[in-house]
Amino acid sequence: MIQVALCPSEIRRISATDLSGVTAVVFDVLRATSSVITGLASGVEAIIPVRTVEEARDRKRKDPELLLAGERDGLPPQGFDLGNSPEEFAKIKGRRVVMTTTNGTAAIESVRLASKVLIGALLNLDALADYLFTHPARNLLLVCAGTGEEFSLEDAVAAGALVARLPYDQGVSDSAIMTRSLYERVGNDLDEWLRETKNGKHLQKIGKGADIRWCARLSVFNLVCQLSGGNIISLTD
Repeated sequence: MIQVALCPSEIRRISATDLSGVTAVVFDVLRATSSVITGLASGVEAIIPVRTVEEARDRKRKDPELLLAGERDGLPPQGFDLGNSPEEFAKIKGRRVVMTTTNGTAAIESVRLASKVLIGALLNLDALADYLFTHPARNLLLVCAGTGEEFSLEDAVAAGALVARLPYDQGVSDSAIMTRSLYERVGNDLDEWLRETKNGKHLQKIGKGADIRWCARLSVFNLVCQLSGGNIISLTD
């Protein structure tokens, strides 16, 4: 069965259930998971997702070689090495990064007890679909990180794009059908639609509009990433 958690309240509800037989794919298109995919595709060794700024700084104190990355209200917290722009992550090679964002890393942490946690974005959709075709999940949960406590259009579109690429013999929930229909409605106008979202408008307001164009690209990285032992790592070369 393919199910979709559409917002943070649904993520919290589902995270309180038994996830031992579930493969979860987490989407935070603008921008956390897009930055993760970009970084690992560009040579980042591993990314460590954490919920809070304090936890990120504590990790850095214990391991000074780590880079601090993330955002609050779209901008990097004081003293961080990086923000949450994928182009920043594209410039790092051979480093380990501890990352905290408002929604994305929290969503990843919420489903960490799933049997497998994969990282999704528009940037790696075809690679994800190919992986899930060859490693079929009996129960597949697509997690839309959201915006604050709200539903986010961009994450739902990405989830729907993945649903559209998967076989349906295992069954689909109403939420999966809805996101697939949304993706089909959006079609090829991903950049335009993402600019009209709440996140997209905020990113443009704070001078990060270029990130939208980067994140709106479809299947530019042949990369699948998995949470393993608290680290997000690449499963493909």
